[in-house]
Amino acid sequence: MDKYLKYFFLILLIYSLIIAFLAITCDTFYTIKYGGIDLRNRVVGTRNLLVENDPYYTKWDVETPEYFVDGRDYQWLPVSRCTVPPSFLVLHVPFAKISYKTQQYLWFAAQELLLIFSILLLAKAAGKKYKIVLIIGFMFFLGSSFWRFHVANGQIYILFVFIITAAYLVAKSTFKYRDFWSGFILGLAASWRPPMILMGLPFIFYKKWKLIFGGIAGIIVGFLSSLLLTGISTWQSYFSAMKIHGLFHSGLLQPELKIHPNSNFIEGVRNSFFSADVPSTDSSIQGVLYKFFGFVLDAKFLWLGFFVIVLLLGFSLWRKRKLSVPIEMLFFQGTVLVLISEFLLPAARLSYNNVIWLVPLSMLIIMVRDVKRLLNFPLIFLLIGFAANYLYNLFPRSILIADYSILIYLIWMWFAMLRDNPLDPHI
Repeated sequence: MDKYLKYFFLILLIYSLIIAFLAITCDTFYTIKYGGIDLRNRVVGTRNLLVENDPYYTKWDVETPEYFVDGRDYQWLPVSRCTVPPSFLVLHVPFAKISYKTQQYLWFAAQELLLIFSILLLAKAAGKKYKIVLIIGFMFFLGSSFWRFHVANGQIYILFVFIITAAYLVAKSTFKYRDFWSGFILGLAASWRPPMILMGLPFIFYKKWKLIFGGIAGIIVGFLSSLLLTGISTWQSYFSAMKIHGLFHSGLLQPELKIHPNSNFIEGVRNSFFSADVPSTDSSIQGVLYKFFGFVLDAKFLWLGFFVIVLLLGFSLWRKRKLSVPIEMLFFQGTVLVLISEFLLPAARLSYNNVIWLVPLSMLIIMVRDVKRLLNFPLIFLLIGFAANYLYNLFPRSILIADYSILIYLIWMWFAMLRDNPLDPHI
């Protein structure tokens, strides 16, 4: 390997570890000072579920015990801020009665560990030393705007990164039923977050039927197990509420923010109404059109655009369906499809979603024999995206540049990898 590349890897590793240490310190401060507003709506939703209140339509009033209050609720909006499906709320049940601040500390620790473990597991799967260092270099993610926002709000996307990583490692193992159980893990995750279903599209085109059957089994188990606690009516309520949230995010509904009398000190938590001062913006197609052009794009056009793009990308896979491709290629394609869906669905897409970048970027590094193969023109977009993530305090809208630059990079590499054999060192 070129000695200059070795120096680059060494500098990247040192820089990333320093950033990781400083970032975790910052995250600790944010967790102590603020109330994790997105964790709050899931906790309150679960608590309502356990007392047989509808977690998606129950609204608090001044007499409601603080145990059931989400201080960021919107006045005159008929739905609560809880937007995760009932199957995911079930995961919160064992912790629902614990004091909220304790839950916030536990989830803070879980977020940091899930990211670090995901990076280390992917690095170990890379095999070669320089690839290991390159993937560990993603520790600098901890210093990016999207990770600040993820931790400060108590978001859940890192859980799905870890699940995808686990499914990949199972698929790579020598276990006899590895394909089925890898698919089962992904299917279970899809029951908690429906866009994850798109992970299955590449496996269908490349006829990985055991993995597909495992995925179907995982979805069924996740759905049916939640019915034992929630019942079918809660699922009906969830889908009904999501339609209203779609109108809200498109700008067709503009309710006032409802402020609780004790909004700054709910359930003994200071700043429970406020989130950390980390700039963010809705980078979905719908959000961008509304914010910059005042144009309200109807949800049916978003769905139409979504299906057209999925069909186009699916056709690109269909043309290569007879090729033998590495499992990394399938996980790369699956996560890119999930990423694309987040831009096109009729819902807000905020920067904390970006943690999913870790998977496709790691898959690219693992796939190629010669890392120099990644030193190509589209790399410019990746570097712009990384840089823009560190300029958010000076230029808040740089987050949009980051989101779309890395999206362009990943789609470009989608077609580059289909065109070339990623395992051929002469490409």
